[in-house]
Amino acid sequence: MLQSTVPLIAEVEERIRAAKRISLFLDFDGTLVPITPDPATPQLDGETAATLKLLLSRNALVTTIISGRAVEDLYARIRLDGLIYAGNHGLEIFGRQLRFVEASASERQKPLARLCEELAEELRSVPGAIVEFKGLTASVHYRLATDADRVEIQRIVYTATARHGDLFRVNPGRKIFDIVPRTNWHKGAAVLWINKHIDTSDGLLTIYLGDDTSDEDAFSVLPDSITIKVGDAPVTCARYQLLDPVAVHEFLHWLAQTVGD
Repeated sequence: MLQSTVPLIAEVEERIRAAKRISLFLDFDGTLVPITPDPATPQLDGETAATLKLLLSRNALVTTIISGRAVEDLYARIRLDGLIYAGNHGLEIFGRQLRFVEASASERQKPLARLCEELAEELRSVPGAIVEFKGLTASVHYRLATDADRVEIQRIVYTATARHGDLFRVNPGRKIFDIVPRTNWHKGAAVLWINKHIDTSDGLLTIYLGDDTSDEDAFSVLPDSITIKVGDAPVTCARYQLLDPVAVHEFLHWLAQTVGD
């Protein structure tokens, strides 16, 4: 079930069974749910929701959903209390009495909105290009665009972003260009912040599953944790790999059955 970049499968199971407390991080698109051409369509299926509820019933486990989606959008697709929701690549966090918004990202919402308006106008003639303003970040999706238009979409995104000086940077992902504020905050920083606030003991075991390039920021700050890349990416900082969301669900169901109450 779990493929490893190093031969430590038995050790992984041993670490999970021995852990007194586990901090579990799950990306949404491509990890919990399959990626779809239209970013508005993914929904959590009933079986996965049931597994998340089972995980929530385990007192030794704290589960965070961490995603590039805005935190309101993320919550609307899951609607389970007891989870921590980290949206916009960890720039905003709420749940389990935690609340955080990265200050410099918040201050740049208006220029980011203007940038999205510019992009929407410049990409109007490119079929399949979708501009999504998410408050603290933005995304340009091109799964519905032709391969021939990808270079033009990329040129427009990078050129428009550069016009706003050093406020934002472009992070290429899976059929997406994420536009994020230039800060020292990312998914990795969010993971460390959340872990610090939920448990300060030395016995916390972190498990992180993600499929996108933005998840590499988390993998890189968790060298001694159980980090799992979802998909067949040949290069990753994660120690293990799972093929797809189906395999992720199998792993999560096993985890819920293995972790004590």
